[in-house]
Amino acid sequence: MARISRKTIVLEQKEAAAVQEKVYHTAAYVRLSVEDNRRSGDKESITMQQYMLEKYITAQPDMQLERVFCDNGETGTNFSRPGFEDMMDEVRKRKIDCIVVKDLSRFGRNYVEAGYYLEKIFPFLGVRFVAVNDHYDTLNDNGQNELVLSLKNLVNDLYAKDISKKISSALTIKRKNGEFIGAFPPYGYKKSEEDKHKLIIDEETAPIVQDIFRWRLQGKGLVQVARLLNERQIPCPAVYQYRKGYKKKKPSGAGAIWQAQGIKYLTGNPVYAGHMAQGKRRESLSEGIAAETVSPGDWIIVEHTHEAIISQEVFDQVQEMAKKRHDESCALRGKYPSTENMFKGMVICGDCGTKMVRYKGVSRLGTIRYGFHCRVYAENLSGQGCTRKWIGEPELKDAILRGLKVQMDLAVDKGKQLKKLGESPEYQSCYQAILDKIRQVQQKIKRNQTIRSSLFASYAEKVLTESEYLSMKKIYGEEAERLKKELSCLEEEEKRFSHTFSFPNEWIAALKNYEGEKAVTKKMVSELIRCIKVSGYNKIEIIWNFQDEFDRIAQEIGKVGRENENRRKESRRGRKRTEKKGKDSTYGEVTE
Repeated sequence: MARISRKTIVLEQKEAAAVQEKVYHTAAYVRLSVEDNRRSGDKESITMQQYMLEKYITAQPDMQLERVFCDNGETGTNFSRPGFEDMMDEVRKRKIDCIVVKDLSRFGRNYVEAGYYLEKIFPFLGVRFVAVNDHYDTLNDNGQNELVLSLKNLVNDLYAKDISKKISSALTIKRKNGEFIGAFPPYGYKKSEEDKHKLIIDEETAPIVQDIFRWRLQGKGLVQVARLLNERQIPCPAVYQYRKGYKKKKPSGAGAIWQAQGIKYLTGNPVYAGHMAQGKRRESLSEGIAAETVSPGDWIIVEHTHEAIISQEVFDQVQEMAKKRHDESCALRGKYPSTENMFKGMVICGDCGTKMVRYKGVSRLGTIRYGFHCRVYAENLSGQGCTRKWIGEPELKDAILRGLKVQMDLAVDKGKQLKKLGESPEYQSCYQAILDKIRQVQQKIKRNQTIRSSLFASYAEKVLTESEYLSMKKIYGEEAERLKKELSCLEEEEKRFSHTFSFPNEWIAALKNYEGEKAVTKKMVSELIRCIKVSGYNKIEIIWNFQDEFDRIAQEIGKVGRENENRRKESRRGRKRTEKKGKDSTYGEVTE
């Protein structure tokens, strides 16, 4: 009992002291440039990096590990990585204020971008950055390590560019030698077991390639060929590679069927005539070249490197026919200027969920008409549960204008109810109660941080034993997590009141900006519409960006209305009881 009492006194004294040590909400970031093969004992593996960082963070009294962010198989030469972007989202939400990495090379190998994050972005956001093996910590940096940091970032950048140059040179030599360097062999071929850089015919799929070229020579279009293959339930290249175990992720949707674009690519590939054609895309870190598509004239083609599936004559005839059709199409459509697709990526098939394709139709009379159709149905008919559907762009614009008018009328009505709701005493009382709870939880969090900061000092001064220190650290750590979640819920509730249920509501204000509009614009579509679902013939459903907000407003207005009605009923019942009691009292007096 004496120890517990003394411990409590010390903690209360520490809490009362003005000097506090901040506890950082810490993220551990791990990255590996190649896929982790989960080799035990590998010092460069993702698992080992994570273990080392977790051990380091646990040993720091001013750090609390919130989450581990991982990028496995991602390059460090740019910062477009899923794990890194998720971590930065948490930083911007103020949920993370400290980042710990194994070393600067794990953070990034781009000298300019890495320096910009460390010197500009992180200081602006108030983020502490720690590179364990490089002994770099921005909290303890007084400017003396700036030169060392810049040099290390520069070395990492130069190392990455040097590796890129060597790899590019080696791959270019292999391409010029006619060696296959792709991850997956072209459809119709497989890699030789004796030499993985040599292609041999795949007896299972080569006849299908021959059928495709034969159908094209017969005059069948790309969509027709794709439809024939899908009708015969022949697996497309992606599905075939998945079934053979080459790919781990099972294709779905449009990726699980033959498509016209895939047929076009296949029939234009010289590999089927026995020539190795590579270098169709180019990217070079050492030369500063971003990923780009290379024109066919610049491909690296080595002739007669493997057995052909179709003859050179057949291949040339297909190319000539494809070019003729392309030229005819361009000559017809090129006479009429194209317009911008303001609905790009927003029109969705109601059956399969695929983004519908915008098609420019030109009649022989020169009439232009744009519309949207589902390519999954066009190329697979009803093979994946898709039904025939088509929506003309003029009809789509007209439906949006009519829908906008309905939403505008709804917004005016909701706005009046919202204003009345915001002025009610019940609303103001509820909102103030939320603000009070937020302040109370923030005070509890502050007290929790103070106590947690003082625990290690108490342990170092031998006021607490090791078991007491670990036990209390766990207790207050769990309390911190609970308070954090409680505060997050309260802040969401406060946002709901201050933004959604305030007047004027931001979405109502956005709608009013387009009041009286006579034509659909790209800005209107991007600001107001989330997506447009098409099912059947000209049957559409517009999903508005503010639809969920309006549903919540309606629910809240209904909820407050019911509460007010219940209070009025209770008040009437109370008055009736009082009146009845008064009558009973008067009657009793007369009787007496």
